[in-house]
Amino acid sequence: MKGVRTLAGVPLDKFWYCRLSPNHKVLHYGDLEESPQAEVPHDSLQDKLPVADMKAVVTGKDCPHMKEKGALKQNKYCVWTDGLNALLGKEMTSDYTKADMDTLLTMEMKLRLLDLENIQIPEAPPPIPKEPSNYDFVYDCN
Repeated sequence: MKGVRTLAGVPLDKFWYCRLSPNHKVLHYGDLEESPQAEVPHDSLQDKLPVADMKAVVTGKDCPHMKEKGALKQNKYCVWTDGLNALLGKEMTSDYTKADMDTLLTMEMKLRLLDLENIQIPEAPPPIPKEPSNYDFVYDCN
């Protein structure tokens, strides 16, 4: 039998999956043999952690699993850390959240400035137009 390559003790040929229970009180997680093609039921994951037992999200040099951060893309890492912080009622501090907040505040400021220029903002949104018969005009820019 050949040795199994690992990253921080986790075999590289396994997948780790984590999801929040429907009542938002328990974080279920565990190893999977293959990449999930659909949503994994929370009760099929072998390990669980009550959210009430979570005290903080540790990142950076203080995190004992810092080497594993490279396994996630930066945006997924930010979504996970911000999501866990929000679940704990703490501030979301990622650059993505700050950029989103800046965009929202800029839009709100522009909307308020429109009101100062005597431009009437309707109370109700305009009607949504019908869907087009095809989407041939949409291009994949990737």
